[in-house]
Amino acid sequence: MIVAPHEVERASDELPPTRSETVSRLLGLLAGTTAVTLLILATGGWPWLVVVGSVLAIIMLHEAGHFVTAKWSGMKATEFFVGFGPRLWSIRRGETEYGIKAIPAGGYVKILGMTSLEELDPSDEPRSFVNQPTRKRVLVASAGSIVHLLLALLLAFAALFWFGKPQPTNRVEILGLATAPGIVTPAQHAGLHPGDVLVSINGRATTDANIAKQVKASAGHSIHIVVRRAGQLLTLSATPRVIKGLWTTPKLGIDLGSLTVLTHPGLVASVTGTTSLVWGVTTETGHIFANAFSPSGLASLFDQVTNPKAAAQARATGTQSVSIVGAGQYIADAARAGVEPLFGILISLNISLGLLNMLPMLPLDGGHVAIALYERLRTRRGKSRYRADVRKLMPVVYVFLGFLMLFVASKMYLDIAHGTPNPFG
Repeated sequence: MIVAPHEVERASDELPPTRSETVSRLLGLLAGTTAVTLLILATGGWPWLVVVGSVLAIIMLHEAGHFVTAKWSGMKATEFFVGFGPRLWSIRRGETEYGIKAIPAGGYVKILGMTSLEELDPSDEPRSFVNQPTRKRVLVASAGSIVHLLLALLLAFAALFWFGKPQPTNRVEILGLATAPGIVTPAQHAGLHPGDVLVSINGRATTDANIAKQVKASAGHSIHIVVRRAGQLLTLSATPRVIKGLWTTPKLGIDLGSLTVLTHPGLVASVTGTTSLVWGVTTETGHIFANAFSPSGLASLFDQVTNPKAAAQARATGTQSVSIVGAGQYIADAARAGVEPLFGILISLNISLGLLNMLPMLPLDGGHVAIALYERLRTRRGKSRYRADVRKLMPVVYVFLGFLMLFVASKMYLDIAHGTPNPFG
């Protein structure tokens, strides 16, 4: 987030702390950090420390992208803080104050003159954001999302080089089980687990090409399923059946995927594979966002908020977008499953944040980019730069913020009330 001077208090409004005050604040910061850490460990365990640490690191690297490019472009950045609210500790280096504030809900960098509405000292005008060339404004405003892309590429390369590239086989693995309140599915009754590899059904080898036909052929009769679990073969019995509200044909209630094996592509192939991996995640994330913000997606969201059965069914599919609450749960589940799943979730999170921040509406970064490009298009050659009247845009901004807050609150409610499925078993 890039903030304007009127959005946070000016550093000059406070006198520099004395040495004793600085020591006292540092000790308080240490005590507070320790207390928060112990609270997280007591309530959520170590995976939630990973969640908090990962999200905070990602946010501050985003802000560092804005800060570094602003400094490089000659803009005046007066503050770079972790957290919001009361100042706990800070230090001034040159024209910039660096520090930590009491509420660890992210961070910000303050660059002067982010919009034409700000009143600036005449001496600061030449270094304000709005008075810079379009290319610099676009670079600084986009830098946070560029950092997210670079982090996704770095994590993807590390995952490919260290852990390997998943290659699908014709074997079938259970990725998850369908769930619904008060209903025991055939898979749950049989004792099937996520991670089980299907070996055979009624004595015939099972592959991804024939699993649907094998289940359908049972016509609702009991079938014998052989699975491989933790290196052991187990024989289980299940009866596919119709469950009203979940599916209309006899099914077991399992989410299937091709069993994958890891191959190590080497340095060069890891570099080339990184781009395709990140592009694949970006494309999939774009489709999820497009669906979530489409008329049908918004209608579905309203239905889920007002209808618990619809919410449970949507959660059972595991294909719904989530809020920061659900994202945090995914990170915690991935951390428990191992480093490789954690990298995968963090890649998706960075791509999601990068795309969301580039939506062309204030106060998001994409809004600043859109204004800069619009002013460039409206500026006639040989004439002074055209200035967009941001005040005319503010009613639209308020409507957008209201919609976004309602959308996020609805997603958070669903994540808290109905939970998020664990994709890692």
